[in-house]
Amino acid sequence: MMKVNIKRVVCVGAGLIGHSWATFFAWKGYRTMLQDINEAALEHALKRIRKNLEFLAEKGFLKDETPEEILQRIEVTTNLDEAVEKADYIQESVPERYSIKKEIFKRLDSLTSPHTLIASSTSTLRMTVIQEATENPKRCIIAHPWNPPHLMPLVEIIPGKGTSLETVEATRSFMKNLGKVTVVQKKETTGSIGNRLAAALWREAISLLDDGVADLEDIDKAVSAGPGLRWAIIGPHLSYHLGGGKGGIEHFLDHLGLAMESRWKSLAKWTVLPSSVKKKIIEGIKNHLALLIFL
Repeated sequence: MMKVNIKRVVCVGAGLIGHSWATFFAWKGYRTMLQDINEAALEHALKRIRKNLEFLAEKGFLKDETPEEILQRIEVTTNLDEAVEKADYIQESVPERYSIKKEIFKRLDSLTSPHTLIASSTSTLRMTVIQEATENPKRCIIAHPWNPPHLMPLVEIIPGKGTSLETVEATRSFMKNLGKVTVVQKKETTGSIGNRLAAALWREAISLLDDGVADLEDIDKAVSAGPGLRWAIIGPHLSYHLGGGKGGIEHFLDHLGLAMESRWKSLAKWTVLPSSVKKKIIEGIKNHLALLIFL
C-alpha cells in the first residue's frame, strides 16, 4: 500500500497551465516549488500568479490571507534536481510531446523518493507511453485539469497500464481534498473525457457555421444559454433522463431515440478542419468580440 502524506508540491513547467497550478496549490496552503528551465518564464509566471491571487481576493475567495502572504509559499528555480528533492507530489506541465514528457518523467523518477506521486497535466498523450521511460511506473498518472486550474474544478485522472490502484486513489483523494471535482477514466483514449466531448461539440458548431446555418455569435449563445446550462449542473445523460418524463431514460430511448438518430445521421463527420471555415471562425470571433466591447 502506497503511503502518501503530501506536504510539499512541485510544479514542473511555468507556462499557461503550470503557473495556474502553482497559484492553486499555494492558495490551498501548500509550500509550492515552481520549476522551469527558462528564467524569463519564471519571472512572467510570478507576475501572472500575483494577478491570479489579486483576482481571487477581489472576488472574495481569499478569506484569511492576502495575495502577498500566499505568494510567500511559492519558490521558483531553474534547477530540477533541487526542485524535486523533497517533493511529495509533482505536477508536470511541459510541452505536449512524448519525447519531452518521457525525458522529464525519467529524470523525475530517478531524482525522487519512491513515495512521490508524479502526475502529468497532458490532455492528449497516454500515460502508458510516458511511464515506459521510468523504473517505477506505478506512481505515474495523469491529472488533467481544465484551464485555468486555479478556477476550473474538474480534474480528469487517467492511469496508464503500469499505474497502481493506490496511485489512482491517492491522486483522487488529494485532488478531492483540495476541492476539485474528480473523474477517473478507466481506459486510455486520444484525449480525456471532457476534451473528447468538447471536440465533438465544437466540430458540429464549426459545421453549422461553415454551412451558413447561423452566425458564430448565435451558435455560441445556443450552447451557453441552452444545453450548456443544463450540462453544467447534471450532464447529458441525466438531462435526457429527465427529458423522458415519468418513464425516464428508458422512455426517452424508446420513444425519442428516433429523433436523435435522425440528427446523428446529419452531423458532421470530417476529421480535418475544412479549409472553407478557418476564415469564417476568425472573422466570427472578431465580430463577436467587437459587439461585446460595444455593449
